[in-house]
Amino acid sequence: MRRQTPSLARLVAGTAILAVVRAPMPATAQSVKSTTYIEPAQSFLLGGGQPGAFSVKGRNAGEVPVTVFIERAGKRDSVTTLAPGAKVDADFPARAMAVFRNASVGEPAKLSITVRGNTRNLGMRYERK
Repeated sequence: MRRQTPSLARLVAGTAILAVVRAPMPATAQSVKSTTYIEPAQSFLLGGGQPGAFSVKGRNAGEVPVTVFIERAGKRDSVTTLAPGAKVDADFPARAMAVFRNASVGEPAKLSITVRGNTRNLGMRYERK
Protein backbone atom coordinates (compact mmCIF):
# COMPACT_ATOMS: atom_id res chain seq x y z
CA MET A 1 0.00 0.00 0.00
CA ARG A 2 1.39 3.35 -1.02
CA ARG A 3 1.18 6.19 1.47
CA GLN A 4 0.17 9.56 0.03
CA THR A 5 1.91 12.68 1.21
CA PRO A 6 -0.11 15.88 1.42
CA SER A 7 0.57 18.46 -1.23
CA LEU A 8 2.33 21.68 -0.35
CA ALA A 9 -0.85 23.62 -1.15
CA ARG A 10 -2.83 21.57 1.39
CA LEU A 11 -0.16 22.05 4.05
CA VAL A 12 -0.06 25.81 3.49
CA ALA A 13 -3.87 26.09 3.52
CA GLY A 14 -4.12 23.99 6.71
CA THR A 15 -1.45 26.05 8.43
CA ALA A 16 -3.16 29.31 7.45
CA ILE A 17 -6.50 28.11 8.84
CA LEU A 18 -4.83 26.97 12.06
CA ALA A 19 -3.08 30.33 12.40
CA VAL A 20 -6.38 32.18 11.99
CA VAL A 21 -8.20 29.96 14.49
CA ARG A 22 -5.44 30.04 17.10
CA ALA A 23 -4.53 33.71 16.81
CA PRO A 24 -5.58 35.56 19.98
CA MET A 25 -8.04 38.40 19.64
CA PRO A 26 -6.29 41.71 20.30
CA ALA A 27 -7.34 43.53 23.47
CA THR A 28 -8.66 46.42 21.40
CA ALA A 29 -11.30 44.14 19.85
CA GLN A 30 -12.91 43.07 23.13
CA SER A 31 -16.33 44.26 24.24
CA VAL A 32 -18.39 43.95 27.41
CA LYS A 33 -22.17 44.44 27.62
CA SER A 34 -23.75 45.27 30.95
CA THR A 35 -26.92 46.43 32.62
CA THR A 36 -25.66 48.35 35.61
CA TYR A 37 -27.64 49.59 38.60
CA ILE A 38 -26.31 52.52 40.63
CA GLU A 39 -27.75 53.13 44.07
CA PRO A 40 -28.87 56.65 45.06
CA ALA A 41 -25.97 59.04 45.82
CA GLN A 42 -23.43 56.55 44.42
CA SER A 43 -21.19 56.39 41.37
CA PHE A 44 -20.13 53.50 39.16
CA LEU A 45 -16.43 53.76 38.28
CA LEU A 46 -15.11 52.06 35.16
CA GLY A 47 -11.42 51.91 34.25
CA GLY A 48 -8.55 53.89 35.64
CA GLY A 49 -5.61 51.52 35.22
CA GLN A 50 -6.07 50.00 31.79
CA PRO A 51 -3.17 50.28 29.33
CA GLY A 52 -5.32 51.35 26.36
CA ALA A 53 -8.30 53.46 25.38
CA PHE A 54 -11.92 52.32 25.61
CA SER A 55 -15.33 53.64 24.63
CA VAL A 56 -18.74 53.45 26.26
CA LYS A 57 -21.93 53.38 24.25
CA GLY A 58 -25.35 52.93 25.78
CA ARG A 59 -28.39 54.56 27.27
CA ASN A 60 -29.95 55.58 30.55
CA ALA A 61 -32.55 52.82 31.00
CA GLY A 62 -33.74 54.14 34.36
CA GLU A 63 -35.99 56.84 35.75
CA VAL A 64 -33.36 59.28 37.09
CA PRO A 65 -30.63 61.38 35.41
CA VAL A 66 -27.04 60.08 35.39
CA THR A 67 -24.03 62.37 35.04
CA VAL A 68 -21.01 61.01 33.17
CA PHE A 69 -17.53 62.23 34.11
CA ILE A 70 -14.02 61.49 32.90
CA GLU A 71 -11.36 61.24 35.59
CA ARG A 72 -7.67 61.70 34.74
CA ALA A 73 -4.88 62.18 37.26
CA GLY A 74 -7.43 62.61 40.07
CA LYS A 75 -9.38 65.38 38.30
CA ARG A 76 -13.01 64.85 37.22
CA ASP A 77 -14.53 66.68 34.27
CA SER A 78 -18.18 66.42 33.27
CA VAL A 79 -18.87 64.76 29.91
CA THR A 80 -22.67 64.88 29.85
CA THR A 81 -25.81 64.34 31.90
CA LEU A 82 -28.11 61.61 30.64
CA ALA A 83 -31.82 62.18 31.09
CA PRO A 84 -33.91 59.00 31.28
CA GLY A 85 -33.83 57.37 27.83
CA ALA A 86 -30.86 59.47 26.63
CA LYS A 87 -27.90 57.83 24.89
CA VAL A 88 -24.16 58.15 25.44
CA ASP A 89 -21.21 57.48 23.12
CA ALA A 90 -17.98 58.57 24.80
CA ASP A 91 -14.28 57.75 24.40
CA PHE A 92 -11.83 57.42 27.30
CA PRO A 93 -8.03 57.37 26.84
CA ALA A 94 -5.61 54.93 28.47
CA ARG A 95 -5.58 55.13 32.29
CA ALA A 96 -8.68 57.35 32.35
CA MET A 97 -11.78 56.43 34.34
CA ALA A 98 -15.42 56.76 33.33
CA VAL A 99 -17.59 57.82 36.27
CA PHE A 100 -21.38 57.42 36.17
CA ARG A 101 -23.00 59.39 39.02
CA ASN A 102 -26.54 58.92 40.31
CA ALA A 103 -27.29 62.17 42.14
CA SER A 104 -30.78 61.01 43.07
CA VAL A 105 -31.43 60.57 46.79
CA GLY A 106 -34.31 58.14 46.43
CA GLU A 107 -34.12 56.01 43.27
CA PRO A 108 -31.47 53.74 41.75
CA ALA A 109 -30.19 54.50 38.26
CA LYS A 110 -30.10 51.89 35.50
CA LEU A 111 -27.66 51.94 32.57
CA SER A 112 -27.45 49.61 29.58
CA ILE A 113 -23.91 49.95 28.24
CA THR A 114 -21.43 48.35 25.88
CA VAL A 115 -17.75 48.92 26.58
CA ARG A 116 -15.38 48.47 23.63
CA GLY A 117 -11.66 48.74 23.22
CA ASN A 118 -9.01 47.76 25.68
CA THR A 119 -11.05 45.99 28.35
CA ARG A 120 -8.05 44.12 29.75
CA ASN A 121 -7.53 45.14 33.39
CA LEU A 122 -10.57 47.40 33.22
CA GLY A 123 -11.55 47.88 36.85
CA MET A 124 -15.15 48.32 37.99
CA ARG A 125 -16.37 49.45 41.39
CA TYR A 126 -18.89 51.63 43.22
CA GLU A 127 -18.21 54.79 45.20
CA ARG A 128 -20.36 56.68 47.69
CA LYS A 129 -19.75 60.41 47.82
